[in-house]
Amino acid sequence: MIKHSPFFSLLFVFISLCVLVACGGPEVKKAQFFEKGKGFYEQGDYVKARLELKNAIQIDLEYAEAYYYLGLTELKSGNPRQAYGALAKAVELNPALMDAQLELGKLFNAARAPEQALQKADLVLAKDPDNTDALILKSAVLLRLDKGEEARSLLMGLVDKGVTQPQVFLQLASLEDKLGKKDKAIAWLTKGSKANPDEPIFYVYLSRFAVRDKKMDEAVSLLQKVVALAPDKAEYQLNLASLLWDLDRRDEATALLASASSDDVEKQQGLIARFYISKNESKRAEDSLKKALAENQKSFQLRFMLSELYIRDKRVDEAIVLLNECLTLDSDPAAPAILTAKNGLAKIYFNRGETAKATALIEEVLKDNPKSVEAHFIRGNLYLQAGDGESAVSEFRVTITEQPQFIEGYLRLAEAHFLNKEIELGGETLQKAYEVNPDSKEVLQTLVKYYALKRDAAAAEAVLKDYLSRHEDDAQVRAVLGDFYMMEEKEAEGLAEYEKLIADKPGDASGYIRLSGYHWRKGEKEKAVAIVEKAYGDNKASLPLFSTLVQLYLAEKQYEKAIMLCQKRLKGDPSDAVVYTVLGRVYMAKNDFDSAEQSFVRAIELKPDWIAAHNSLAALYVKNGKTDEAIAKFEQALEVNPNRGEVYISLAMLYEQTDKYDKAMATYEAALAKNANFWPAANNLAFLLSEHPTGKDDMQRALKLAEQAREIRPQQPEILDTLGWVYFKMGNTGRAEEIFKEALAVSPESAVLNYHLGMVYVAEGRTKEAKQYLQAALDSGEVFSGIDKAKEIVGAMK
Repeated sequence: MIKHSPFFSLLFVFISLCVLVACGGPEVKKAQFFEKGKGFYEQGDYVKARLELKNAIQIDLEYAEAYYYLGLTELKSGNPRQAYGALAKAVELNPALMDAQLELGKLFNAARAPEQALQKADLVLAKDPDNTDALILKSAVLLRLDKGEEARSLLMGLVDKGVTQPQVFLQLASLEDKLGKKDKAIAWLTKGSKANPDEPIFYVYLSRFAVRDKKMDEAVSLLQKVVALAPDKAEYQLNLASLLWDLDRRDEATALLASASSDDVEKQQGLIARFYISKNESKRAEDSLKKALAENQKSFQLRFMLSELYIRDKRVDEAIVLLNECLTLDSDPAAPAILTAKNGLAKIYFNRGETAKATALIEEVLKDNPKSVEAHFIRGNLYLQAGDGESAVSEFRVTITEQPQFIEGYLRLAEAHFLNKEIELGGETLQKAYEVNPDSKEVLQTLVKYYALKRDAAAAEAVLKDYLSRHEDDAQVRAVLGDFYMMEEKEAEGLAEYEKLIADKPGDASGYIRLSGYHWRKGEKEKAVAIVEKAYGDNKASLPLFSTLVQLYLAEKQYEKAIMLCQKRLKGDPSDAVVYTVLGRVYMAKNDFDSAEQSFVRAIELKPDWIAAHNSLAALYVKNGKTDEAIAKFEQALEVNPNRGEVYISLAMLYEQTDKYDKAMATYEAALAKNANFWPAANNLAFLLSEHPTGKDDMQRALKLAEQAREIRPQQPEILDTLGWVYFKMGNTGRAEEIFKEALAVSPESAVLNYHLGMVYVAEGRTKEAKQYLQAALDSGEVFSGIDKAKEIVGAMK
């Protein structure tokens, strides 16, 4: 018998420990991290799940199943972009991971990429033809592609097999509702609720049908059932509160919101705030967020929500204070919330034209997070603004690589390519954007612009008709299609679109105005006037129809008709500054200067920041030879009271109209010195700086002033016109076109807006569009800066 020494005993223990440690090597640790992560995912603890799964991936960068569960975790956490990245990596490493393929298909369908979603569904079904989830996904895609009968066949097959998943009943209900078979849709929802009695979504949809049928008590009862089934879902409580609010049961709605419960207080308060915002109750939204912030003083999220509210309400300085507070809440400068705050501040400074501040913040963000999509997007816009298209392309490519569904990234990338004269690359980018989201109106408009540049009328027509096949009631796009046909000299097709627009949208002015314009250009003036007279008679609240009818009367020198029309409208609303301005222009055309002056002065009294009235008053004084007298009067008024902003505007416009631009700019500067937020002065000074720059920084200052004015009045046509013109003068015709179109949607009859958009098209060599808008400006009967240039260009075209 061999006797072991103590040394050998210790050696044996040491070797045994080494074996045990070896057994706990990378493979074991990887498996442990994965199992723990999977367990946390199944328990609903997604923060811990994410951490454990990432630990597993750090050990094995090709661990497909860990990527799959990480993707599921991100989905549950409400992070679809991160989920897409993880799931895409999972199937790249293991294409046979069908569950991951299926989840990717669902993401593609949610992102309105039906072809890619269908490809994933078919891939799974090729391996497993009876896969219920894949069949449900395929039917959902077929519904999106308007292949209803194919979808019905799949869904009924599932019903026959006894499948009771909620999506089967919901899709069948959606299909029947789309076909106008409301009773059948309700029947499927009822069957679904019986098969899934604890599933609240059926009662949500049934409540919507009840509202459509004006069965309000039934709708309330159904939503109360929803809240009872899911008491922790703040979204459902908000649905019920919204219905109660609209039924004027506001005390009940407020009480329900006050008692709303949720595991995520920040999310709940955000939803409540957005509810109040949707009801135009900004003060209640602010109070709700402030109360929550008092109870959660370290909350980034609540500060972000409150800053968004302040930005929406044009309280930008208060938003800046909140975001700066965020920078003090974490000592780590690379913390995600800190970077979000910096991006928010950078966006504000960019919109204000404070490019140096915006650039500094963006550089800090990208230093700590080189993949920040928002930071790259803002930096790309900074480059665009500076006219550096090549650098902008690089930034926007990063945004769509990191976030393939980010439509704004595609649009700005296309704009950068156009700025670089890379027309084909710009077009390819837009076509990709249209594939990603064919329902985006902004993508549609920009793609049509591209086809116009390419002189590809067939492609432009096809994309417009494709969009209208899904959005038949979109009046704006139908009007564009009608205009397109007219430019292509397809008058019958154009008239058909205008007439359909009138039939479908009798309360929309655009169809009547376009149809009238067509007959006016054909020399059928009585018919043109009759169309607008009839339309205005049926819709006397329409300002565009009123303005168009006055212009037609003026063009025919029917001054008394125009005056009577204005006076009748003023009887209904004696405080309408716009109508007083229009009336003044009629008197001025009639050479009744005293009456014109009284009308313009009254308009300014009612609305001191109404630029059109000031401009018209200045034009009146120039026309009747009282310029010096008027200047002396306004200068004397400022000596008595130097704080009267409206007087600065009238005086500066007189200087403008007598070509004394230095004095005009000095007057606007004086007005801004008294009130830095006086948007009419900022707007008009921006325009003059762009028209008459004297220094290298004038264009950037013009842009900053125009953006500053837009912050205060984001939809004001005069401000949008100035901003668009500044971009045009800086050589960015793509951005200018977008802004002018936005302004024309608000004020389609504006001569200066039509002229400016026409000049954009002249610069781009788009003769048909240029002629259309320049002629519209000339047909308006208004006198505008550039009228002689417009006549010259249109004459040359003829």
